[in-house]
Amino acid sequence: MTAAENDVPAAWHRVGRWLAAHLPARAARPTTDEARLDAFEADLGLPLPADLRAWWLLPDVDAGFWIPGTFVPCSLEEALETHEIWLLVAEEEGESLDEHGHPEARYLRTFLPIALSPGGDGLIVDLRPGDTHGSVFLWDHETWDLDVPQWASITSMLHDIAHALETGTPALLDHASLGGSAPPRTASVEDAHDLTWRTTGPGK
Repeated sequence: MTAAENDVPAAWHRVGRWLAAHLPARAARPTTDEARLDAFEADLGLPLPADLRAWWLLPDVDAGFWIPGTFVPCSLEEALETHEIWLLVAEEEGESLDEHGHPEARYLRTFLPIALSPGGDGLIVDLRPGDTHGSVFLWDHETWDLDVPQWASITSMLHDIAHALETGTPALLDHASLGGSAPPRTASVEDAHDLTWRTTGPGK
């Protein structure tokens, strides 16, 4: 295993240990079929980031709301199904220009959801080559605009969440420092049943 692949289980262990100590037992995300992951990578024609692959192969990931912004981790099959639906929507919308003559944002084949919200938004990993390769972005199903990354990688996401849970300090501070629209959020447990991320700083 690479360092990134090794780091993901360790970071998730910190998150999972905190959740188990503070919340009732909850369902786990379905286990990923590695062959299905290989098939997606082959179809994409690009290597997946090592920590993204490690994320999908993690066992016993809590399937509840523990990612800031009311997101739940989705299974690989749900991610791929959502991926295809969002690509279809982008194709049906076609190309168009905004009021400044710039191409409007569209969901791309080189994005992949990892978590979804009840409102229809998603957290996606950018698989395009370049500076944001492997970064985690918010995909807003209404605006379709990409903000600055919420996290630089899956590994960064897990470590940020783990640190926030363990210390009671806000997550997403790096995102906010880059001018991101998501405010820092601090975790709290409501009635010992639900994990809530409360805004602790102004958003844009």
